[in-house]
Amino acid sequence: MGQRSIHLHSVLLSSLGLLVIPAVADNVVIEIPRYQAAVQVSSGSIPNCCSNHSMTSINASSLAMKGCTTMGGYCMGSRNAPFLTFDLSSIPEGATIESVRLTGSRSSPRSGGGAAYVAFLPYGEVGASMFNVFGSAYTNINWTLSSAFSISLPTDQFNDPDRDRFMVTRLTMGGEYASFIRNARNVAPILEVTLVTPPCVGDLNDNGEVNSADLGFLVACWGQSNHDADLNGDGVVDSSDLGIMLGNWGPCPTP
Repeated sequence: MGQRSIHLHSVLLSSLGLLVIPAVADNVVIEIPRYQAAVQVSSGSIPNCCSNHSMTSINASSLAMKGCTTMGGYCMGSRNAPFLTFDLSSIPEGATIESVRLTGSRSSPRSGGGAAYVAFLPYGEVGASMFNVFGSAYTNINWTLSSAFSISLPTDQFNDPDRDRFMVTRLTMGGEYASFIRNARNVAPILEVTLVTPPCVGDLNDNGEVNSADLGFLVACWGQSNHDADLNGDGVVDSSDLGIMLGNWGPCPTP
């Protein structure tokens, strides 16, 4: 028997800034709003041209993103790299994460190559201390002329039970002309986390609980080859299926 389809009403939990929305069958998507954001800039001077220097535009409505440029050994333009942090505490403990996507939009969109770096920290306040937290792994980005973007991030670190509470990502784009990540409250980037929901074997009427209503349906199908009530898939509804149902009696598991 396949995983049950889950139908959730959209619920806004303002205290957490958490939105739960329907996803594809059997999954739940949690939308996590941006916690803090800022722009990393380079020093713009010799000999540290294009190196890390300071964090600016903290929680500004627009975050510049571009590469550094040099000419004849001199800096012609500073690098700008947005930093975004997200509070992951709204993800249920023990839930399995199927996918993670960073979504948002840009003003003055440009095409070009770039990357998204990800790290995990016990704090989410942006600052220069974040400059050296990233490892060598990153996700390549092919920025297009579209204002909207959606970046798929690897899930391995997100599923690590020992990861820290906050995720921080650093976004880059090459070239001397800037594009800008929209960061105002109503258009700030969002982290879309898709959770795998455990199957609820025995919930034959899909009401979120294995109870007497499901038992009545199974008994009515006794001795038949009814696909819905044949929980072990052996071609007949019998005591084996009854045992499975009783073993799952009660509320269905949650992510």
